[in-house]
Amino acid sequence: MASIEHLLISKIIEEQSLAETISAGVKSVFFANDWENVYRWIVEYNSEHGAVPSERAFHTAYGDIPIEDASAETFSGLFKELTDAYRTRTIAATLSNVMGPLNSGDIDTAMGILSSGLQAASAEENRLTDFNVIETWEDRLARYDDIRKNPDQIVGIPTGFNKLDNLTRGFSPQQFIVMVGEPKRGKSLFELIMATACHRHGKVPLFISFEMTVDEQTARMDAMNAKVPISAMTDGTMTDAERERIRKAGFLRQNMQRFEMSQDATGLTTVSAIGAKIREKKPDAVYVDGIYLMDDEYGEPKGSPQALTNISRSLKRLAQKENIPIIATSQVLGSKIHNKRTRTITADSIGYTSAFVQDADLVLGVERNPDLDDQAIIRVVEGRNVPHAEIHVKWDWRTMEFEEVYDVDEIDPSFD
Repeated sequence: MASIEHLLISKIIEEQSLAETISAGVKSVFFANDWENVYRWIVEYNSEHGAVPSERAFHTAYGDIPIEDASAETFSGLFKELTDAYRTRTIAATLSNVMGPLNSGDIDTAMGILSSGLQAASAEENRLTDFNVIETWEDRLARYDDIRKNPDQIVGIPTGFNKLDNLTRGFSPQQFIVMVGEPKRGKSLFELIMATACHRHGKVPLFISFEMTVDEQTARMDAMNAKVPISAMTDGTMTDAERERIRKAGFLRQNMQRFEMSQDATGLTTVSAIGAKIREKKPDAVYVDGIYLMDDEYGEPKGSPQALTNISRSLKRLAQKENIPIIATSQVLGSKIHNKRTRTITADSIGYTSAFVQDADLVLGVERNPDLDDQAIIRVVEGRNVPHAEIHVKWDWRTMEFEEVYDVDEIDPSFD
């Protein structure tokens, strides 16, 4: 009986079509043994000549491989069998490779091999969505008219900051947003404000914290909702009136939709684990606090440029696959900040890897205002279809209120 690889190759040659296979995201690595080279040759032939090789051309290159009758097979069915066989081989090889380090007590190496193998085995058929853009011009015009009539309307998930919402119209599905800043500059707090705005908008956020515990994050959230100093909640000096405000804030929100929050418990450290959590909780947006603390699926050292590059690329693909926005925080390198007084963040300041700027749809910088101790700046560092701008936020830790104090329409892209 012909193998699944043999049948799919025969189907491609018989139908003289590679479009279905490419659109499904089938990769050469899915093919076992020498079939990987055969499929790669067909793809290269198609790229060079603009057509699938004929049966004659195929036999010229691979005369010892017969073309099987695959007319009764469907492309989708063959794709499913191919990916299932690939997953089976990958999992089996991973389990075999992990036994050596496991038996010798090298748990870290074993975990790295297992994580990398499971990530590779998670390959899925990804079909492209095609549109005839010539036929859909009227739909686009109607959308532009709606935007013109409602220029301030939020079409995505609000950020909690009016200026940023006006610039972005909210965070949209499949977007990857990175918020960066120096340590202790408010990244985690502003991300929590964004997640809270998502919740108030009637959506379900999933907040994953690598930098702080759930207890710390929920205390911040309760303080913001009740307008109570977080210090009073954590040092035992909370008054009866402050306790009543917290009770009322919780009571008013008890019938709202879910607000999911997770902290790293040594298991939620990879993109695959976050993907599994997304499929379990089905949130409308994901907020990841501290992606530089995550583990790379492929065993690169934590925090290394290659590890962060892999994580960045994988998070962008995850946002696209799950059709939700993913908002993440990371750090900048103080040594790369050119203006030592203002501490202004630029694309060059982002630490360790350039992948964040390349992969993200929007890069936001969080800075302290050098002239005002009670203000911070959220800076649009880079953005697709979003101009460089800055949002000034005033905070009052006594009342836990954070509000925009004024807007700057647009600043010089050079950030001088």
